[in-house]
Amino acid sequence: MLPADSSTIWTNAVRVDRPAARGHRDADVVVIGAGIAGLTSALLLAREGLDVVVLEAGRVGAGTTGRTTAKVSALQGLRYRTLTRIHGSTIVGAYARAQLAGLAWIDETIRTCSIGCGWERRPALTYATDDSSRRAVEEERDAAASAGLAAELTDADLPFPTSGAVVVPDQGQFDPQAYLDGLAGELDRIEGAVIHERSRVRSVKGRGPHRVVTDDASFVTPTVLVATLLPIVDRGLFFARAEPKASYTLAVDTDGARPTGMYISASAPTRSLRTAWCGDREVLIVGGGGHTVGRKQPTSDEYEALHAWADTHFGVREVLARWSAHDYVPGDHLPWAGPSSPLTPSVLATGGYGKWGMTNATAAGLVLADRVLHRTDGPSADWAGAFDVLRPSLHGLAEASRINGEVALRLAGGWLKPPPDGGGRRRRVVCTHLGGICAWNDAERTWDCPLHGSRFGTDGTVVTAPATRDLRHSHDGD
Repeated sequence: MLPADSSTIWTNAVRVDRPAARGHRDADVVVIGAGIAGLTSALLLAREGLDVVVLEAGRVGAGTTGRTTAKVSALQGLRYRTLTRIHGSTIVGAYARAQLAGLAWIDETIRTCSIGCGWERRPALTYATDDSSRRAVEEERDAAASAGLAAELTDADLPFPTSGAVVVPDQGQFDPQAYLDGLAGELDRIEGAVIHERSRVRSVKGRGPHRVVTDDASFVTPTVLVATLLPIVDRGLFFARAEPKASYTLAVDTDGARPTGMYISASAPTRSLRTAWCGDREVLIVGGGGHTVGRKQPTSDEYEALHAWADTHFGVREVLARWSAHDYVPGDHLPWAGPSSPLTPSVLATGGYGKWGMTNATAAGLVLADRVLHRTDGPSADWAGAFDVLRPSLHGLAEASRINGEVALRLAGGWLKPPPDGGGRRRRVVCTHLGGICAWNDAERTWDCPLHGSRFGTDGTVVTAPATRDLRHSHDGD
């Protein structure tokens, strides 16, 4: 039986309760968002002596970072094959170096700061299940090796038929919540650095200095780093350049043997595997499925499909937890980190990690820190171009046109259709970002916007960006 409520297994026995922001003050840098990208950049800048304020809408780890499968891997499904076709070898090589730099920074930080987060080095594998996906895996091996990864072909060694795999050794896995708590703890110990929880940013005003506004506070700063799931500042039009993709995860106790590596399938439906510790039990993390946020009802059958698959191949004894998350996939499949627009170079933004946020968000934090410190020879100098916010891409433009064409159809269609059914009531719920009609997510009990992925709780509060305002109203339909 599936758990009734959505919750992860990522826990830490001791949580620091940080106060909400109140009043008005100045800061050298304001970081919006306390996920991996935000805390990485904040820690790097605070270590350089800057007065850094981090503003988090919920608690540290409450966003997507705390709801992932937390594979810290430079091998990422069939990503290098895709990137090579779109961008060519130079950019793909830079992207690979960024992933390795992110992995190395995480490893060093965990060791030097003694962060207890269950850090384990494991191989990462992308496996094939038929001849078609076997060809894709071979192409991924070639693309990844050309980009500089130690990629080889191997057997998948899974309890069901496979057609081989590409493997990169010595990647990593951890408890993402414990890791974030460790980063936050390091930041707490630096004079002049502060994290405010339960402090949702409502707006960023001005071209510099900027005024960052929450419900109960404001901060004047020359530099703003926007490290939310999707940048909440519309000046970069990030919402128009990426699709919000949901995915689902189960933590299960099994009868059969558990894999020793981190696996992801090369064919659809996606199936992702790794192990983790839940108390004193080693359990299996099974992820996959997915769809564009707000464009599938019901959503609970995604969990049911994962459970059936896991039970068939591993023998599920108990489902310990279930959770979902979503991330943004840019049209050109590369993340962003840098100035949000030419008009506001001191408002920097990051995002678009395409479901591979552990290494990408860390690398983005390195890019943002180098930008703020005006370092041309910093840690990201060799590969920051792969994260360029303003990069030209014909493929990206074509995908953006497709994405926005679908958004326009959803916007019009949402208003023409009868109100959706949410929690037993017919009602029309209007997203406060750009007016999309939200769909009821029965698995997570949220209202999800099919345009750009904003999500709202049953009480109307914002759950995820790009919306920054709670629901104004929702009324019964016919």
